[in-house]
Amino acid sequence: MGDAVKPETLRSAIASAVAELKAYEVPDACVALGLAPGDENEAFGSKHRYVMKRLRPLVVPELIAVARKVLDEYEAPELDRVLASLGMTGVDGEFKNLIFAANGPKPEIVLRDAVNNRLDIVRNAQHCLTYTRPLSAAGLSWAELVSWWQQTNPAAAGDQAAASRTLCTRLAESLASPPEEVLFHTYAALYFRDGGHALPALIPQVYLHYDPYTTKTSSHLVSLR
Repeated sequence: MGDAVKPETLRSAIASAVAELKAYEVPDACVALGLAPGDENEAFGSKHRYVMKRLRPLVVPELIAVARKVLDEYEAPELDRVLASLGMTGVDGEFKNLIFAANGPKPEIVLRDAVNNRLDIVRNAQHCLTYTRPLSAAGLSWAELVSWWQQTNPAAAGDQAAASRTLCTRLAESLASPPEEVLFHTYAALYFRDGGHALPALIPQVYLHYDPYTTKTSSHLVSLR
């Protein structure tokens, strides 16, 4: 990811793209992008300001996810240029570089498109988790992982503390040995202390796949523990 583009530049490019819509269309468009709701009166005051207000709380990985949704829906050359400078264009499909925490048979993963970095889980996808947001240079914090968990699990939406607990429980289901359990639970306890949500997320059972030349042996998996 390029360092030249600042979050504010990305926010402004997103806001400018959405502001091309009619004022009465902007509130619903923002909700569809996962942003906070509002009313038409606020949007009529300034469409750009309306969108910027809802983008302010988002960090770069979340902004990139929103930007990609915008480009899926609308023509936005300037936003496309900004994402290009971040190295994010040309990616076809979901970001699937973090596949982890299988609580059943291990996933079998194939690299379908090396240029666009597209991975497919060809078997046992229902047993693992796939983090679909771009990763920033700072890595993945527990707060960002919980935010993703809330977005992808409607039952976990709302209460962040409750979502943290259910995510911990789900991750613990993938642990394969007593030492792993001790390490995970000891570290995870820190998440619930003051400032704990800013800590790096401890990801259990992350999977990589070596894709050989023949499909005959394409089920070999390497598990990073």
